Amino acid sequence: MAQIQVWRPALRLAPVLATRHVFVASLQAMFWAALLMALMAAWPARAFTLSDGADVQCQFSRENTSGTATERWSNYQSLSERDPELGKAVAVVRFDPQGWPTIVIDAVAYKQSKGVMAAMWDFIFFHECAHAKDPKLSEIGANCAAYIEMQDRGLMNAIRFKDIEAAHLRIMTLPEQYGGNGMEFWRMTLDCVERERRHDPGSPVRSAQSAR
Repeated sequence: MAQIQVWRPALRLAPVLATRHVFVASLQAMFWAALLMALMAAWPARAFTLSDGADVQCQFSRENTSGTATERWSNYQSLSERDPELGKAVAVVRFDPQGWPTIVIDAVAYKQSKGVMAAMWDFIFFHECAHAKDPKLSEIGANCAAYIEMQDRGLMNAIRFKDIEAAHLRIMTLPEQYGGNGMEFWRMTLDCVERERRHDPGSPVRSAQSAR
């Protein structure tokens, strides 16, 4: 009888103990999730360093979503390890299923050329950020927005203009959405900047905005 008396309470308590363990595990999971969120909020997102030393992040706001675009820097030892999302570009924007933008940057190319192409890297970042802000923006529109952003920040002068222009003119062939070649791409960019400064509703930037 003693054995039966000991055994029966154990059977009755087993479900209670199991429920308690699940409850404690749930509390622990909630605690660690909350802690992780707090750490993420306190830890600053990586910022892009402009040629003037300022750190910037790509802030976007559209429809019911706003935040800071994620940056993913692709480091690699060989070309086979390079992020395939980059293709032939040194930076691109990709969107997750919820529409959150990630700017993918070729970290190796950046490190190798930022000293001699500082202005161009500023331009590249603002170009991709323009796409992150407005997925409907054309390549001409993104170039236009990048140019204007640099002007507004005081990052565009005659020397920087020539450096960025030269980088475009060296490109012999481009897809049609870029104008077909670097010279036409740059010409269309400057035309867009002029129209945007005049508040021309037909500029690529404003056309994309009205299409939202």
